[in-house]
Parts: sequence; C-alpha cells; structure tokens
Amino acid sequence: MRASLSLVLFYLSTAVWAGGYQGALERVWLFQAYEIDALNPLDQQTIGFKCRHQLDTKVTTCKKASKDDTREEWIPCAPHRNTKPPRSRCNFDEFTKHMGSAPPLKAKETWGIYDADGKLNTEETAKNVYTKFTTSGKGKVPNFPPFKAMKGAGIEYNDFLIKLTTAVNGAYSTKKTETNKHLWAAFDNTLEKINIARTGDHGPYLIDAAKTHFANINPDIKIVEEKLGSNPSTGTEWKTVDWMSTAAEAEKSGIPVQDSIDKFLDGFYRGTDSSLEEARKHYQVILSYKRITDRILSCR
Repeated sequence: MRASLSLVLFYLSTAVWAGGYQGALERVWLFQAYEIDALNPLDQQTIGFKCRHQLDTKVTTCKKASKDDTREEWIPCAPHRNTKPPRSRCNFDEFTKHMGSAPPLKAKETWGIYDADGKLNTEETAKNVYTKFTTSGKGKVPNFPPFKAMKGAGIEYNDFLIKLTTAVNGAYSTKKTETNKHLWAAFDNTLEKINIARTGDHGPYLIDAAKTHFANINPDIKIVEEKLGSNPSTGTEWKTVDWMSTAAEAEKSGIPVQDSIDKFLDGFYRGTDSSLEEARKHYQVILSYKRITDRILSCR
C-alpha cells in the first residue's frame, strides 16, 4: 500500500464516535492538560475555564450578556471552599462537575481513581467515568463543548484541539523539569489510548462496510482484521481493518485491489450516503488529531 494512503487510513480510522470509552478518556486527557496549565502564571492560564453563557452557531464567542454585566465571561474551575488543606486548583472530581452534564454521585463515590503515589490513574478513572455516565439516566458519556473546557474556545472542536495542544506544548518548552516531566508523559500516553479507543469503537462499522463492498467486487478478496486489544470498560475486543495486509493478500492472489481500496475509503468518508454522515462530519476533527499528534512528536 502506498505510504501516503497508509497515513491517511490511520487517521480516518480514528473518527470521533461519541458516547464510548474514548469520551471518558478525553475527560481525563483534558484534566491532564489542566494540571500542566497550572505551571503557567495565573493570568496566562486558559484550561478549565467555561463560558458563563451557552454558545451555538449564532453566538460563537463568549461575551457579556449586556454592557451592564460586570461578571467575568470565563468562569475558572474552583475547588470546594472547605477543602483541607485549602487548595487553589480543582481535583478531578471538581473538574468533572465544573464542566457540567455530570450525573450526581452517591455518598463517598468519586470520579477520580488514584494510585498509591497520589497520581490519577488514567485507565481506572476513565473506566469509572464511563460506568457512572452509562449507568445514569444519560446512558452514555456526552461530548463536552469546547467553550466549557478552555478560555478562548468556541464551538469548533477542531480549533479547540489545536488551542489545547498549543498550550500544552508551550508549557513543555518553558516549564518542564525533571520533577514535572511526568505530566507530559501522562498527557501523551492518554492521547495514544484515545486514538486506539476511537479506532476500536469505529472498527465494526468499517469492517462490515468493507466486507460488503469488496464481496460485491470479488468474493475472493479477504478483509484482514487487526486486533487492537480490548475495551477496558466493556471487555469488547477492538478490531479494525488492516488495509496493508488486505492489499498484500489480494496481490498474492493476483487481484489488483489498491485503487478499489482508495475508492471505497473516499466514498465511505467523503461520499453522499446519508448513513455515513457521522464519518464525514468528523473528517476535519480527524485531520486536527493528525496535526496535534505531529506537533507533539516534533516538540518532544
């Protein structure tokens, strides 16, 4: 398979399918960015702020409700007043509540799961978040709007991703030390988990569509599947299409399939079939994730 197509296929496989384990991971990832942002001077911090007002396609920027409104447009996450010892920064539980849409917890329940050293455990916390959302009346982990996560963000998720990673990378270049470098390691590790989760959540749709499509072209074309591990929350095995192996196996049998793969993917993600609208809708988000991954790799 051509290298350029292989690169595109990886990111096309990471379409944002809302409501799954990846949504829980994204909330942990945002909190990890919030912890990194704490290293910046207070007047330069942007993560963990939410707009006081609701934004939509008509009102896309956070601004005061009227000229007489003296309140700050952006509300920072604030810890509980009676915390002992007092803190100036939110923990994960407070951060989750600050973003909104979080179902209420029972007595002694928490959102965050911590290791013995006091660090937030990414996978266990994400599993906990997933369980609490999906067993509540919400039934799924809702996507958070950017304007409830970061000062200066609006409604466009693509722009938010760029702003977020720009802030994280900026702090890396000026604030990283031997004692805090684990913050970026955790952030990067969670991003990798998110990409795998997206690929795994999307895999069944891609596999079924590919099998149906290529069976109509030539029943001898075998769609090779790639195992990605299991969903930590549900135990479901994650799989996607291994396009390189699919093409290689077809070529061994003398079946030229490269152009057919290109055409299938072009139609799947950029065609007019209304049933594939979600994949096309998130195409720009997919490209944004490619950009932020490239930025991280170039900065570390």
